[in-house]
Amino acid sequence: MSYFPLFADLQDQPCLVVGGGEVAARKVGRLLQAAARVTVNAPRLGPQLAARVSAGEIHHVAGEFDPELVATHILVIAATSDRDVNRRVAETAARHQRLCNVVDDSELSSCILPAVVDRPPIVIAVGSNGRSPVLARRLRQQIETWLPDRIGELADWAGGWRDAVREGIDTHAGRLRFWENLFDGEAARLILAGRQREADALVQEALERNAGHETDSHCNDGVAWIVGAGPGDPGLLTRRGLQLLQQADVVMHDRLVGSAILEFARRDARLIDVGKSPGGPASAQAGINDQLVELVAAGNRVCRLKGGDPFIFGRGAEEVAAVAAAGLDYEVVAGITAAIGCSATAGIPLTYRGLSGAVTMITAHRAPEVDDDIDWSLLAKTSHTLVIYMGVKRLPQISRELIRHGMSASTPAAVIENGATDAQRVIGGQLDNIADLAKAAEARAPALLIIGDVVGIAARIDWLANPDIKYSATTASA
Repeated sequence: MSYFPLFADLQDQPCLVVGGGEVAARKVGRLLQAAARVTVNAPRLGPQLAARVSAGEIHHVAGEFDPELVATHILVIAATSDRDVNRRVAETAARHQRLCNVVDDSELSSCILPAVVDRPPIVIAVGSNGRSPVLARRLRQQIETWLPDRIGELADWAGGWRDAVREGIDTHAGRLRFWENLFDGEAARLILAGRQREADALVQEALERNAGHETDSHCNDGVAWIVGAGPGDPGLLTRRGLQLLQQADVVMHDRLVGSAILEFARRDARLIDVGKSPGGPASAQAGINDQLVELVAAGNRVCRLKGGDPFIFGRGAEEVAAVAAAGLDYEVVAGITAAIGCSATAGIPLTYRGLSGAVTMITAHRAPEVDDDIDWSLLAKTSHTLVIYMGVKRLPQISRELIRHGMSASTPAAVIENGATDAQRVIGGQLDNIADLAKAAEARAPALLIIGDVVGIAARIDWLANPDIKYSATTASA
């Protein structure tokens, strides 16, 4: 974030605009909408600004740029057609520690004026760090079409109920939950339809139902949302998962859930990293279960955010069992598992007519108390795609066992490291050399191993020509 987003109260504050043409007139108009006291410094004024001077709306200081004006104004806008003049304005503003916007010149500006959606009291600003104002305006237009016409009325109406809600509900968490339910419910829809009397009645009823709710020891609104975050790309998070993440009081997340996904959480949400490093203690899961139950029992809405899908090598079922055993509420939201997400971004189909009509997914990471129960003989004899999770450290053993039990040494294979992220790397080869190739490439977890003829499809359809797919070695042809 190069610019800090900030809404400034300019009511009755002195603001300076240098320039007298159409561009300056547009900036003056926006400042007047914010009730600022505007001074325009320019040798001549266009008809729009001249009319505002005549109407007494703005003050005009005739002549070339006067540096003495800057120190007495809180915000300065340079809107001339002369870049040298604009530069002098910006340099003078910097000396006096005044924010300065130079129109269409982000290099000289210390602040930018974003594209604005204005539905009082709702104001939405869209900026591009000054790099693409046209794109920002287009986004503003799209937001305009998406927003309900009465969104400002909804905000004003909710503001009218703030004191009553504060008096009727004791805790911040309770009030927050009340407002979220209100905006998602029928009362908000009634306001957007212009039916305020009915909406008021619903809110009053809700407040009466909530009377004493916060001190009722038998009432617990806590819930565990076991949410699959997908393999890495924020765009692969499901819509339901995003909704719950944005509503959660607490987010317990795995090590592999990236910061881009966590950015979707509420700013006041508590983030808890409960990720386990490869080779970490197996008993850590029991501690996670206990912490999850404790947080939900205390009335928190907890989003347990897990990489991939919670029920595919994610131990989500163990967490659900712990919550259910405590008599608490829960919901499971499926996620895109690594096998599906990473293979797609690597250009490797898991099934392909004539090559593979089925997929087997296993994990090479076994619990310490469990012997290696992988049936290598069965896996080696399959003619379909084999996907192995958490197998980087065991690559030599995996290759050796599959070949020893009858799988062809020339079977195409690929390791997908950091799949579905900007750091994705695909190491392609075949069963008898994939371990050596991965070692030479210093492959690290998280990584997924795919074995089968489908691996060669990436090369067959020229997927390697796609600059977004990063291969460290050419995949074997099918």
